[in-house]
Amino acid sequence: MSLEAILSKIQGDASQKAESVIESAKKNKNAALEEHAREIETRHSRDIEKVKSGIREELKRKEFHVRREAARKILNARRAMMDNAIRKAVRNLASSADSEYLMMISSLIEGCDLKGKIEVVISAADESRITPGYLKKYSVSEREFILSEERHSKNGGVIFKSGKISQNGTFPMIAELAHEDIVMELSGLIPLEKT
Repeated sequence: MSLEAILSKIQGDASQKAESVIESAKKNKNAALEEHAREIETRHSRDIEKVKSGIREELKRKEFHVRREAARKILNARRAMMDNAIRKAVRNLASSADSEYLMMISSLIEGCDLKGKIEVVISAADESRITPGYLKKYSVSEREFILSEERHSKNGGVIFKSGKISQNGTFPMIAELAHEDIVMELSGLIPLEKT
């Protein structure tokens, strides 16, 4: 075989081999690109799901906090409404008709457990209703009720004083002492909101 034929044969074989290598490289490149595209798509889908999941969790947390804050505001509003109702009831008691009002005062006087000379402090609004004569009816040998020169500024009721001891029987104080019981009773009348 001549040198030219050998060169031509080498060239032909090299050309075929090169085409085969190029074709194989193209296939490998395309396969690698497809694999890379699948990996990117998978990663992308995973990242999107992570973001969505994070958003859902954040929304749940925010909704929980919003609901809790709304419930707190509702409870505070209910408490304020009940406190207002109690204050109004105290004012209404203090402005009751004389006969009804004096029955309540009589109950307070009869419940007083102080001994000796007991000063009865009234409000300025009660001067025409609670008089020294009215108090004298409740005085007995171990207790003498006398009208004090002093006046309290509360809505209704009386304050008993004997020496350094005093008992606050004003309507606001009675309401304050029974506040939780009153609130519980009023709560039964006001339906709870669903949260």
